[in-house]
Amino acid sequence: MENILEEVRLAFISRKRYLETELRQSMEEGKDTAPYRQRAQEIMDMEDDKEAESAAILLYEKLQKELVRPDYPYQEPEELDRIIALFPEEKEAEPENLKDRLLGAWVGRAAGCLLGQPVEGWERERITGFAKATGNYPIQSYMSSEISEEIRGKFQIKDYPGNYGNKMISWVNHITCMPEDDDMNYTVMGVGIVEKYGHDFQPVDAAEFLTTNIPIFLTCTAERMAYKNIINGILPPKSASYGNPYREWLGAQIRADGYAYINAGNPYKAAVMAVKDASVTHTKNGIYAAAFCAALIAESAVADHAKEAIQCALLYIPKTSRLYVELTSFLDRWERDTDTEKLLDYIHGRFDEKNQHDWCHVIPNDMIICLSLLNGGDDYTKVIGIAVEAGFDTDCNAATAGSAFGMMYGIGKIPESWQAPLRGQMVTRIGSQGKVKFTELAEACIKQRNRR
Repeated sequence: MENILEEVRLAFISRKRYLETELRQSMEEGKDTAPYRQRAQEIMDMEDDKEAESAAILLYEKLQKELVRPDYPYQEPEELDRIIALFPEEKEAEPENLKDRLLGAWVGRAAGCLLGQPVEGWERERITGFAKATGNYPIQSYMSSEISEEIRGKFQIKDYPGNYGNKMISWVNHITCMPEDDDMNYTVMGVGIVEKYGHDFQPVDAAEFLTTNIPIFLTCTAERMAYKNIINGILPPKSASYGNPYREWLGAQIRADGYAYINAGNPYKAAVMAVKDASVTHTKNGIYAAAFCAALIAESAVADHAKEAIQCALLYIPKTSRLYVELTSFLDRWERDTDTEKLLDYIHGRFDEKNQHDWCHVIPNDMIICLSLLNGGDDYTKVIGIAVEAGFDTDCNAATAGSAFGMMYGIGKIPESWQAPLRGQMVTRIGSQGKVKFTELAEACIKQRNRR
Protein backbone atom coordinates (compact mmCIF):
# COMPACT_ATOMS: atom_id res chain seq x y z
CA MET A 1 0.00 0.00 0.00
CA GLU A 2 1.28 3.45 -0.88
CA ASN A 3 2.33 5.48 2.16
CA ILE A 4 0.76 8.86 1.40
CA LEU A 5 2.30 10.36 4.55
CA GLU A 6 5.84 9.28 3.70
CA GLU A 7 7.01 12.77 2.85
CA VAL A 8 5.62 14.20 6.09
CA ARG A 9 6.90 11.38 8.25
CA LEU A 10 10.41 11.44 6.86
CA ALA A 11 10.83 15.22 6.73
CA PHE A 12 13.61 16.15 9.19
CA ILE A 13 13.62 12.62 10.64
CA SER A 14 15.22 10.52 7.91
CA ARG A 15 18.92 10.52 8.61
CA LYS A 16 19.66 9.20 5.14
CA ARG A 17 18.01 12.21 3.49
CA TYR A 18 20.00 14.76 5.46
CA LEU A 19 23.47 13.26 5.40
CA GLU A 20 24.71 16.12 3.22
CA THR A 21 23.55 18.55 5.90
CA GLU A 22 25.39 16.57 8.56
CA LEU A 23 28.59 16.64 6.52
CA ARG A 24 28.28 20.42 6.17
CA GLN A 25 27.56 20.87 9.87
CA SER A 26 30.45 18.63 10.94
CA MET A 27 32.82 20.44 8.59
CA GLU A 28 31.80 23.81 10.09
CA GLU A 29 32.48 22.38 13.55
CA GLY A 30 36.07 21.77 12.48
CA LYS A 31 35.96 18.10 11.58
CA ASP A 32 37.57 16.52 8.55
CA THR A 33 34.63 15.10 6.59
CA ALA A 34 36.54 14.05 3.47
CA PRO A 35 37.01 10.41 4.60
CA TYR A 36 33.22 10.07 5.06
CA ARG A 37 31.90 11.55 1.82
CA GLN A 38 32.09 8.47 -0.36
CA ARG A 39 30.29 6.35 2.22
CA ALA A 40 27.70 9.08 2.70
CA GLN A 41 26.95 9.10 -1.02
CA GLU A 42 26.63 5.32 -1.05
CA ILE A 43 24.08 5.52 1.77
CA MET A 44 22.11 8.31 0.09
CA ASP A 45 21.95 6.15 -3.07
CA MET A 46 20.58 3.10 -1.23
CA GLU A 47 17.07 2.05 -2.27
CA ASP A 48 16.27 0.13 0.90
CA ASP A 49 15.34 2.84 3.43
CA LYS A 50 15.71 0.58 6.47
CA GLU A 51 19.20 -0.47 5.45
CA ALA A 52 20.06 3.14 4.63
CA GLU A 53 18.83 4.45 7.98
CA SER A 54 20.91 1.90 9.88
CA ALA A 55 23.98 2.74 7.84
CA ALA A 56 23.36 6.48 8.21
CA ILE A 57 23.17 6.43 11.99
CA LEU A 58 26.47 4.55 12.13
CA LEU A 59 28.02 7.26 9.99
CA TYR A 60 26.53 9.97 12.22
CA GLU A 61 28.03 8.26 15.25
CA LYS A 62 31.46 8.12 13.63
CA LEU A 63 31.30 11.78 12.70
CA GLN A 64 30.29 12.67 16.23
CA LYS A 65 33.40 10.95 17.57
CA GLU A 66 35.66 12.60 15.00
CA LEU A 67 38.07 15.02 16.66
CA VAL A 68 38.21 18.68 15.74
CA ARG A 69 41.26 19.40 13.62
CA PRO A 70 44.20 21.02 15.50
CA ASP A 71 44.18 24.24 13.44
CA TYR A 72 40.46 24.95 13.97
CA PRO A 73 40.29 28.62 15.05
CA TYR A 74 37.24 28.40 17.33
CA GLN A 75 36.61 27.05 20.81
CA GLU A 76 32.95 26.28 21.37
CA PRO A 77 31.86 24.80 24.71
CA GLU A 78 28.84 22.50 24.76
CA GLU A 79 28.30 21.77 28.45
CA LEU A 80 25.74 24.03 30.11
CA ASP A 81 27.87 24.81 33.15
CA ARG A 82 30.76 25.90 30.93
CA ILE A 83 28.50 28.08 28.79
CA ILE A 84 26.81 29.74 31.77
CA ALA A 85 30.19 30.27 33.46
CA LEU A 86 31.09 32.59 30.57
CA PHE A 87 28.09 34.85 31.14
CA PRO A 88 28.69 38.26 32.69
CA GLU A 89 27.77 38.93 36.29
CA GLU A 90 24.04 39.01 36.88
CA LYS A 91 22.41 42.41 36.75
CA GLU A 92 18.80 43.42 37.07
CA ALA A 93 16.91 46.63 36.41
CA GLU A 94 13.23 47.20 37.02
CA PRO A 95 11.43 48.12 33.78
CA GLU A 96 8.93 50.95 33.75
CA ASN A 97 5.41 50.21 32.51
CA LEU A 98 6.13 46.48 32.44
CA LYS A 99 2.66 45.31 31.47
CA ASP A 100 2.63 47.75 28.56
CA ARG A 101 6.02 46.44 27.42
CA LEU A 102 4.99 42.80 27.74
CA LEU A 103 1.82 43.39 25.78
CA GLY A 104 3.95 45.13 23.15
CA ALA A 105 6.32 42.18 23.06
CA TRP A 106 3.54 39.61 22.59
CA VAL A 107 1.77 41.66 19.92
CA GLY A 108 5.05 42.71 18.31
CA ARG A 109 6.09 39.08 18.04
CA ALA A 110 2.74 37.96 16.67
CA ALA A 111 2.46 40.69 14.04
CA GLY A 112 6.03 40.12 12.83
CA CYS A 113 5.41 36.40 12.65
CA LEU A 114 2.17 36.87 10.72
CA LEU A 115 3.83 39.21 8.22
CA GLY A 116 6.57 36.71 7.49
CA GLN A 117 4.57 33.50 7.65
CA PRO A 118 2.99 33.43 4.14
CA VAL A 119 6.35 34.05 2.46
CA GLU A 120 8.42 31.73 4.67
CA GLY A 121 10.69 29.78 2.37
CA TRP A 122 10.60 32.39 -0.39
CA GLU A 123 13.85 33.84 -1.68
CA ARG A 124 14.60 37.53 -1.27
CA GLU A 125 14.02 38.40 -4.92
CA ARG A 126 10.58 36.79 -4.92
CA ILE A 127 9.57 38.55 -1.68
CA THR A 128 10.61 42.00 -2.85
CA GLY A 129 9.16 41.38 -6.31
CA PHE A 130 5.78 40.43 -4.83
CA ALA A 131 5.84 43.42 -2.49
CA LYS A 132 6.58 45.78 -5.37
CA ALA A 133 3.93 44.21 -7.60
CA THR A 134 1.29 44.72 -4.91
CA GLY A 135 2.32 48.30 -4.09
CA ASN A 136 3.72 47.26 -0.72
CA TYR A 137 7.42 48.05 -1.02
CA PRO A 138 9.00 49.00 1.27
CA ILE A 139 6.63 46.80 3.26
CA GLN A 140 3.97 48.87 5.00
CA SER A 141 1.23 46.30 5.65
CA TYR A 142 0.38 42.62 5.86
CA MET A 143 0.35 40.64 2.62
CA SER A 144 -2.90 39.48 1.04
CA SER A 145 -3.78 36.86 -1.56
CA GLU A 146 -6.67 39.00 -2.80
CA ILE A 147 -4.73 40.20 -5.82
CA SER A 148 -4.98 39.98 -9.58
CA GLU A 149 -4.71 36.64 -11.32
CA GLU A 150 -1.69 37.95 -13.17
CA ILE A 151 0.21 38.60 -9.93
CA ARG A 152 -1.01 35.31 -8.43
CA GLY A 153 0.37 33.43 -11.41
CA LYS A 154 3.64 35.32 -11.60
CA PHE A 155 4.47 34.74 -7.93
CA GLN A 156 2.79 31.34 -7.56
CA ILE A 157 0.39 32.51 -4.87
CA LYS A 158 -1.61 29.76 -3.19
CA ASP A 159 -4.27 29.74 -0.48
CA TYR A 160 -4.01 26.09 0.58
CA PRO A 161 -2.82 24.19 2.51
CA GLY A 162 -1.94 26.08 5.68
CA ASN A 163 0.78 25.16 8.14
CA TYR A 164 0.58 24.12 11.81
CA GLY A 165 -3.00 22.91 11.62
CA ASN A 166 -4.33 26.00 9.86
CA LYS A 167 -6.71 25.26 7.01
CA MET A 168 -5.41 28.06 4.79
CA ILE A 169 -2.12 29.89 4.31
CA SER A 170 -2.05 32.82 6.73
CA TRP A 171 -2.48 35.70 4.31
CA VAL A 172 -4.15 38.56 6.17
CA ASN A 173 -7.43 38.03 4.28
CA HIS A 174 -7.71 34.53 5.74
CA ILE A 175 -7.31 35.20 9.45
CA THR A 176 -9.63 36.11 12.32
CA CYS A 177 -6.82 36.43 14.89
CA MET A 178 -3.16 35.40 15.13
CA PRO A 179 -3.28 31.83 13.77
CA GLU A 180 -1.32 28.99 15.26
CA ASP A 181 2.38 29.00 14.45
CA ASP A 182 5.38 27.24 15.94
CA ASP A 183 7.05 30.56 16.76
CA MET A 184 4.09 31.56 18.92
CA ASN A 185 3.51 28.10 20.39
CA TYR A 186 7.11 28.04 21.58
CA THR A 187 6.74 31.37 23.37
CA VAL A 188 3.68 30.07 25.21
CA MET A 189 5.61 26.87 25.88
CA GLY A 190 8.43 28.74 27.59
CA VAL A 191 5.99 30.42 29.95
CA GLY A 192 4.31 27.06 30.53
CA ILE A 193 7.59 25.38 31.45
CA VAL A 194 8.25 27.99 34.12
CA GLU A 195 4.66 27.72 35.36
CA LYS A 196 4.92 23.96 35.75
CA TYR A 197 8.50 23.42 36.88
CA GLY A 198 9.53 26.76 38.35
CA HIS A 199 12.40 29.13 37.61
CA ASP A 200 14.95 26.42 38.27
CA PHE A 201 13.57 23.98 35.71
CA GLN A 202 16.01 21.54 34.14
CA PRO A 203 16.50 20.46 30.50
CA VAL A 204 14.65 17.19 31.07
CA ASP A 205 11.64 19.23 32.23
CA ALA A 206 11.68 21.18 28.98
CA ALA A 207 11.95 17.90 27.08
CA GLU A 208 8.93 16.50 28.91
CA PHE A 209 6.88 19.64 28.29
CA LEU A 210 7.74 19.65 24.58
CA THR A 211 6.75 16.04 24.01
CA THR A 212 3.62 16.34 26.15
CA ASN A 213 2.22 19.49 24.58
CA ILE A 214 3.24 19.68 20.92
CA PRO A 215 2.53 16.96 18.32
CA ILE A 216 5.72 15.82 16.68
CA PHE A 217 4.65 16.87 13.18
CA LEU A 218 4.07 20.42 14.38
CA THR A 219 7.79 20.61 15.14
CA CYS A 220 10.50 21.13 12.56
CA THR A 221 14.17 20.31 12.01
CA ALA A 222 16.12 20.09 15.29
CA GLU A 223 13.00 19.90 17.45
CA ARG A 224 11.57 17.04 15.42
CA MET A 225 14.82 15.08 15.53
CA ALA A 226 15.25 15.70 19.26
CA TYR A 227 11.61 14.72 19.80
CA LYS A 228 12.31 11.41 18.05
CA ASN A 229 15.35 10.89 20.25
CA ILE A 230 13.47 11.68 23.46
CA ILE A 231 10.62 9.26 22.82
CA ASN A 232 13.25 6.61 22.08
CA GLY A 233 14.84 7.20 25.49
CA ILE A 234 17.68 9.47 24.40
CA LEU A 235 17.44 12.33 26.90
CA PRO A 236 19.12 15.76 27.11
CA PRO A 237 21.78 16.70 26.32
CA LYS A 238 22.28 13.75 23.97
CA SER A 239 18.82 14.34 22.50
CA ALA A 240 20.27 17.45 20.85
CA SER A 241 23.34 15.88 19.30
CA TYR A 242 22.43 12.29 18.43
CA GLY A 243 21.94 12.05 14.68
CA ASN A 244 20.75 15.67 14.57
CA PRO A 245 22.19 17.66 11.65
CA TYR A 246 20.08 20.74 12.51
CA ARG A 247 21.71 21.32 15.90
CA GLU A 248 22.85 24.85 15.05
CA TRP A 249 19.71 25.98 13.25
CA LEU A 250 17.51 28.65 14.79
CA GLY A 251 14.85 26.52 16.50
CA ALA A 252 16.15 27.18 20.01
CA GLN A 253 16.34 30.94 19.64
CA ILE A 254 12.67 31.16 18.64
CA ARG A 255 11.86 29.48 21.97
CA ALA A 256 13.69 32.14 24.01
CA ASP A 257 11.12 34.94 24.18
CA GLY A 258 9.02 33.59 27.04
CA TYR A 259 12.08 33.46 29.29
CA ALA A 260 12.91 37.06 28.39
CA TYR A 261 9.36 38.17 29.18
CA ILE A 262 9.42 36.56 32.62
CA ASN A 263 12.88 38.06 33.28
CA ALA A 264 12.43 41.47 31.66
CA GLY A 265 15.32 43.64 32.80
CA ASN A 266 17.44 40.63 33.83
CA PRO A 267 19.28 39.29 30.75
CA TYR A 268 21.30 36.86 32.86
CA LYS A 269 18.32 34.90 34.14
CA ALA A 270 16.63 35.02 30.76
CA ALA A 271 19.76 33.58 29.11
CA VAL A 272 20.17 30.85 31.74
CA MET A 273 16.62 29.64 31.16
CA ALA A 274 17.05 29.84 27.39
CA VAL A 275 20.21 27.72 27.31
CA LYS A 276 18.64 25.04 29.51
CA ASP A 277 15.73 24.81 27.09
CA ALA A 278 18.03 25.02 24.04
CA SER A 279 20.20 22.12 25.21
CA VAL A 280 17.28 19.75 24.59
CA THR A 281 17.46 20.28 20.85
CA HIS A 282 20.64 22.20 19.96
CA THR A 283 24.37 22.38 20.57
CA LYS A 284 27.09 25.03 20.43
CA ASN A 285 26.01 28.04 18.34
CA GLY A 286 22.40 26.90 18.42
CA ILE A 287 22.53 27.30 22.21
CA TYR A 288 24.50 30.55 22.12
CA ALA A 289 21.94 32.08 19.78
CA ALA A 290 19.15 31.25 22.22
CA ALA A 291 21.09 33.01 25.01
CA PHE A 292 21.71 35.98 22.71
CA CYS A 293 18.04 36.40 21.77
CA ALA A 294 16.82 35.94 25.34
CA ALA A 295 19.29 38.52 26.64
CA LEU A 296 18.49 40.89 23.77
CA ILE A 297 14.77 40.89 24.52
CA ALA A 298 15.16 40.99 28.31
CA GLU A 299 17.58 43.91 28.06
CA SER A 300 15.28 45.70 25.63
CA ALA A 301 12.92 46.30 28.56
CA VAL A 302 15.43 48.69 30.11
CA ALA A 303 17.64 49.80 27.19
CA ASP A 304 17.27 53.14 25.45
CA HIS A 305 17.89 51.84 21.95
CA ALA A 306 18.59 48.66 19.97
CA LYS A 307 22.36 49.10 19.83
CA GLU A 308 22.54 49.12 23.62
CA ALA A 309 20.46 45.95 23.90
CA ILE A 310 22.51 44.18 21.22
CA GLN A 311 25.80 45.09 22.91
CA CYS A 312 24.48 43.60 26.14
CA ALA A 313 23.27 40.44 24.41
CA LEU A 314 26.66 39.87 22.75
CA LEU A 315 28.12 39.30 26.23
CA TYR A 316 26.17 36.03 26.38
CA ILE A 317 27.89 34.51 23.34
CA PRO A 318 31.31 32.86 23.85
CA LYS A 319 33.86 35.15 22.24
CA THR A 320 35.70 32.18 20.72
CA SER A 321 32.62 30.96 18.79
CA ARG A 322 31.67 31.30 15.14
CA LEU A 323 28.49 33.16 16.06
CA TYR A 324 30.36 35.82 18.01
CA VAL A 325 33.06 36.32 15.38
CA GLU A 326 30.59 36.50 12.49
CA LEU A 327 28.07 38.70 14.29
CA THR A 328 30.59 41.19 15.65
CA SER A 329 32.23 41.38 12.23
CA PHE A 330 28.84 42.17 10.71
CA LEU A 331 28.15 44.81 13.35
CA ASP A 332 31.55 46.38 12.70
CA ARG A 333 30.58 46.55 9.03
CA TRP A 334 27.30 48.25 10.04
CA GLU A 335 29.27 50.85 12.02
CA ARG A 336 31.14 51.77 8.83
CA ASP A 337 28.10 51.84 6.53
CA THR A 338 24.49 51.44 7.70
CA ASP A 339 22.98 51.11 4.23
CA THR A 340 20.36 48.36 4.51
CA GLU A 341 20.59 47.04 0.95
CA LYS A 342 24.38 46.84 1.03
CA LEU A 343 24.29 44.93 4.31
CA LEU A 344 21.64 42.54 3.01
CA ASP A 345 23.77 42.00 -0.08
CA TYR A 346 26.67 41.16 2.23
CA ILE A 347 24.59 38.58 4.13
CA HIS A 348 23.40 37.00 0.89
CA GLY A 349 26.94 36.98 -0.48
CA ARG A 350 28.20 35.29 2.65
CA PHE A 351 25.35 32.78 3.00
CA ASP A 352 23.30 30.99 0.33
CA GLU A 353 19.54 31.25 0.95
CA LYS A 354 19.02 28.45 -1.58
CA ASN A 355 20.90 26.09 0.74
CA GLN A 356 18.61 25.04 3.57
CA HIS A 357 21.49 24.80 6.03
CA ASP A 358 22.42 28.45 5.45
CA TRP A 359 18.76 29.49 5.25
CA CYS A 360 18.00 28.19 8.74
CA HIS A 361 21.38 28.58 10.49
CA VAL A 362 21.57 31.02 13.39
CA ILE A 363 24.37 33.17 12.01
CA PRO A 364 22.72 34.84 8.96
CA ASN A 365 19.37 35.05 10.72
CA ASP A 366 20.84 36.78 13.77
CA MET A 367 22.56 39.24 11.45
CA ILE A 368 19.14 40.04 9.96
CA ILE A 369 17.54 40.48 13.38
CA CYS A 370 20.26 42.93 14.42
CA LEU A 371 20.05 44.85 11.15
CA SER A 372 16.26 45.10 11.42
CA LEU A 373 16.41 46.54 14.92
CA LEU A 374 19.33 48.88 14.25
CA ASN A 375 18.03 50.34 11.00
CA GLY A 376 14.37 50.18 11.96
CA GLY A 377 14.92 52.17 15.16
CA ASP A 378 11.65 53.27 16.74
CA ASP A 379 9.63 52.53 13.58
CA TYR A 380 7.94 49.14 14.05
CA THR A 381 6.86 48.92 10.41
CA LYS A 382 10.43 49.40 9.25
CA VAL A 383 11.80 46.85 11.75
CA ILE A 384 9.59 43.95 10.67
CA GLY A 385 9.65 45.10 7.04
CA ILE A 386 13.44 44.77 6.85
CA ALA A 387 13.29 41.39 8.59
CA VAL A 388 10.92 40.02 5.94
CA GLU A 389 12.41 41.76 2.89
CA ALA A 390 15.76 40.21 3.85
CA GLY A 391 14.62 36.69 3.07
CA PHE A 392 16.00 33.68 4.94
CA ASP A 393 13.65 32.66 7.81
CA THR A 394 11.17 35.49 7.45
CA ASP A 395 8.57 34.69 10.10
CA CYS A 396 11.11 33.75 12.77
CA ASN A 397 13.24 36.85 12.26
CA ALA A 398 10.34 39.30 12.08
CA ALA A 399 8.87 37.69 15.20
CA THR A 400 12.10 38.03 17.20
CA ALA A 401 12.76 41.57 16.02
CA GLY A 402 9.13 42.52 16.64
CA SER A 403 9.32 41.02 20.11
CA ALA A 404 12.40 43.05 21.05
CA PHE A 405 10.82 46.19 19.61
CA GLY A 406 7.61 45.72 21.58
CA MET A 407 9.57 45.12 24.78
CA MET A 408 11.58 48.29 24.25
CA TYR A 409 8.85 50.69 23.16
CA GLY A 410 5.61 49.15 24.45
CA ILE A 411 2.31 48.47 22.76
CA GLY A 412 1.71 52.15 22.00
CA LYS A 413 4.47 52.24 19.37
CA ILE A 414 2.97 49.41 17.32
CA PRO A 415 0.63 50.96 14.75
CA GLU A 416 -3.04 49.98 14.91
CA SER A 417 -2.86 48.70 11.33
CA TRP A 418 -0.62 45.86 12.55
CA GLN A 419 -2.69 45.19 15.67
CA ALA A 420 -6.23 45.25 14.28
CA PRO A 421 -6.20 42.00 12.23
CA LEU A 422 -4.95 40.10 15.32
CA ARG A 423 -8.06 41.11 17.30
CA GLY A 424 -6.08 40.96 20.52
CA GLN A 425 -5.67 37.19 20.60
CA MET A 426 -3.87 34.17 19.19
CA VAL A 427 -4.44 30.46 18.75
CA THR A 428 -2.24 27.98 20.59
CA ARG A 429 -2.64 24.37 21.53
CA ILE A 430 -0.24 24.69 24.47
CA GLY A 431 -2.22 23.82 27.59
CA SER A 432 -5.28 23.20 25.36
CA GLN A 433 -5.93 26.93 25.47
CA GLY A 434 -7.24 27.45 21.95
CA LYS A 435 -7.75 31.19 21.57
CA VAL A 436 -6.05 33.23 24.27
CA LYS A 437 -5.82 37.00 24.69
CA PHE A 438 -2.47 38.76 24.57
CA THR A 439 -3.41 40.61 27.76
CA GLU A 440 -3.82 37.26 29.53
CA LEU A 441 -0.43 36.09 28.28
CA ALA A 442 1.21 39.30 29.50
CA GLU A 443 -0.42 38.83 32.91
CA ALA A 444 0.83 35.23 33.04
CA CYS A 445 4.39 36.48 32.51
CA ILE A 446 4.04 38.99 35.36
CA LYS A 447 2.68 36.26 37.60
CA GLN A 448 5.65 34.00 36.92
CA ARG A 449 8.04 36.92 37.35
CA ASN A 450 6.61 37.48 40.82
CA ARG A 451 7.17 33.81 41.80
CA ARG A 452 10.92 34.37 42.18
